[in-house]
Amino acid sequence: MAYASFLIISALFFFQVWINLDVFPVVWPDEVLFFSPALSIARDSRLQTDVLKGLIPGMESKTLWMPPVYFLFSGFSLSIFPDTLTTVRLANVTIVYLTAVCFYLLLRRESISPIASQIAFASVLWEPLLFRFGTAARMEGLTAFFFILSLLFATNKDKSKLYYVFLAGVSLSLSSLSHPIGASFGLVTAYLVWRNFGFESFPWFILGGILPILGWLYYIHPDWNWFEIQFGAQLTRKRNLLGTFTLLDKVKVFSFGFGFSKLRLLIILSEIVLLITLSYRIIKESGKLDQKWILFWIWILSVFVSLYTSSEGWYVFHILFPLGFGMSLLYENKGNGSKVAIVGVLLSLLSLIYINHIHWFQTDSKKILESHFQNLEMSLAHSKSVYLQALPDPYFDLRKKRPDLDILEFIPGELDIPSESYIRTIESRDSFVFYDDQLMNSVIKDFLKKSSWKREEWEIPVPGNHWLHYKTIVYTKK
Repeated sequence: MAYASFLIISALFFFQVWINLDVFPVVWPDEVLFFSPALSIARDSRLQTDVLKGLIPGMESKTLWMPPVYFLFSGFSLSIFPDTLTTVRLANVTIVYLTAVCFYLLLRRESISPIASQIAFASVLWEPLLFRFGTAARMEGLTAFFFILSLLFATNKDKSKLYYVFLAGVSLSLSSLSHPIGASFGLVTAYLVWRNFGFESFPWFILGGILPILGWLYYIHPDWNWFEIQFGAQLTRKRNLLGTFTLLDKVKVFSFGFGFSKLRLLIILSEIVLLITLSYRIIKESGKLDQKWILFWIWILSVFVSLYTSSEGWYVFHILFPLGFGMSLLYENKGNGSKVAIVGVLLSLLSLIYINHIHWFQTDSKKILESHFQNLEMSLAHSKSVYLQALPDPYFDLRKKRPDLDILEFIPGELDIPSESYIRTIESRDSFVFYDDQLMNSVIKDFLKKSSWKREEWEIPVPGNHWLHYKTIVYTKK
């Protein structure tokens, strides 16, 4: 029975991927920015971001604005399979599924029952947020994979072999080098290393963590000035977002990707309250918390702190695992807690059904997207060079149908980069595509005011709760 339900959960996940992957999640500019250096590695064994050439210093020679592990992973995928977005997304789907399986194995090691572990497994794989943020061509899945792999190494039953501690450090480091947010979960791995191997094993843990980072520093050091500009601009943007987002903004960012987001927030709040109550009761009765409960609280608090300081919807993906862990703990304690766990899984399942109803029964999303891209191609028929800041991003469609078109991708207006470094490149564009005038870089906005441009605007004809509900604004030279 346990194997059958495990297969059913997995089958539904892969079915959802199969019917949506070429259309959903909507292609984001981020995916283009991460695809470009991966393709460069696959073709030329060089880590460069061609779609930012002339916009950010050094991009045409070396990519330093993000640690390289995800680029290497995607580049490896593109070197074997066709150089398309689908290839990278399928690689991410594989990693996300493996991460969920590793998560299931971790719960079993923590003495969670098979049924409760599968509740957690389904909580992760059936949540629409996973399909919106986890299967996109970004590094969330790989970051989580290496992090949870570090937890598996740190919980290995053979306590005499310290190389597991070393591998836990390596895996955590690779998580951080997939995306820096991985470093903020290090306390979780460190707790398990201490619990299972003792303080005397920490030198091995630290050594494993340092070695991959030394490799990254070796790659960076010849071009430190470029690194300060590329990576430093990202840090400045994060700091600015942290200062401008209110608590309400953060709640909106947190809830954005969930199915039935208001109900999901209520379920999450109920889960946390019940878990606090159960923890208090356990401490009152036995004087201490069980180790798996301590692990849960360290994990979920680490993620909540990280999300509070990051203020970006992509990273909410990482909360799925500790929330799933919490659901398994509630299910094992029966009573109202088990009901909340079951309701949470059913809500995710109903969300998937509802989303598919909107996207494939109420509307033919693929046909709508193809029609939208055709409209955009007609608008850019006489263009030779375009700057994109669009949702859905037409880069991959244009790359396939207009190989002659010189395409550059957006630079966020918040990036603290001197306009002198990119104004000539902007002035060389004969067309611009945006999805929101308010997000337009101020330098580009001033440039568009100085010349004579033809402006077109339209909205994709879908319901407001559809994943394609975006506006398109096109500027072409008259």
